[in-house]
Amino acid sequence: MAQDKLQKEFIELISSQQKLIHSICSLYFASTDDRKDVFQEIVLQLWKSYPAFKFQSKASTWIYRIALNTIFSRLRKEKNKPGRQSLSEAVFQIPESETSGLETSIENLYQAINQLSEVDKAVIMLYLDEHSYDEMAHLLKMSRTNVSTRINRIKVRLFKLLKLSTT
Repeated sequence: MAQDKLQKEFIELISSQQKLIHSICSLYFASTDDRKDVFQEIVLQLWKSYPAFKFQSKASTWIYRIALNTIFSRLRKEKNKPGRQSLSEAVFQIPESETSGLETSIENLYQAINQLSEVDKAVIMLYLDEHSYDEMAHLLKMSRTNVSTRINRIKVRLFKLLKLSTT
């Protein structure tokens, strides 16, 4: 019975937080298949660590930590694999759909964010999700001052990257 209750709680938690997990996956992986694979890896890691989760921090903070650790681990493994490349849309000659100005701006922002390091992506993602500097520092295991400095540098870098993409 206890296992059933634990499983039910976990499913409810994942159901309520799946948008967060999907957004993290989308930030680090362009391919739909890669995003699905890493989503499953994250959920598996969350399930493995769920019995030890004591709700001393917010569930979203715990999910961020597990998700980022899973993604960083996967990225390290992929760096060591030779010859893995994803196909670009040009290979399939898929015509682009018409997008609104807002969609184009969001797409440009994501392209700029994708040019950041893994850690900087995590920092800006947490910042955009309105986490406090203290939460970010705890989650990323860095000082509050380091988080603040990184955010300022990331903003400057993103501004430059977005300015270049519009010219």
